[in-house]
Amino acid sequence: MYTVLMIIHVIISVALILVILAQSSKGGALDGLVGGAASNALGGQGASKFLNKATQVLAFIFVINCLLLAFQLKGGKASASSKAVDKMKKEQVTEQPMEQEELPAFPTEKPVAEPTE
Repeated sequence: MYTVLMIIHVIISVALILVILAQSSKGGALDGLVGGAASNALGGQGASKFLNKATQVLAFIFVINCLLLAFQLKGGKASASSKAVDKMKKEQVTEQPMEQEELPAFPTEKPVAEPTE
């Protein structure tokens, strides 16, 4: 279910990006992209109204999908990293402390250099 929701989320995101980029900040809508053909087909302000409504609908669907994904994760689906940590904890072998061998004592005094002949 999570995978299906994630695929839908990506599709909605791409559609929302495209709809927002198709809008013009001056109210011209698709006029710049198709040379006025969209305005003629959809009416004078038809393209602008359609894109505004499409943006609102896609944004609403986007928010709902975000909430569904959040509830899906909270509903017990553990993330991959927590599963990996749990697996490592189960496989972890308790290490036995190594026996400390008696290390040779190092001289604390500086050795006297022997004269060379």
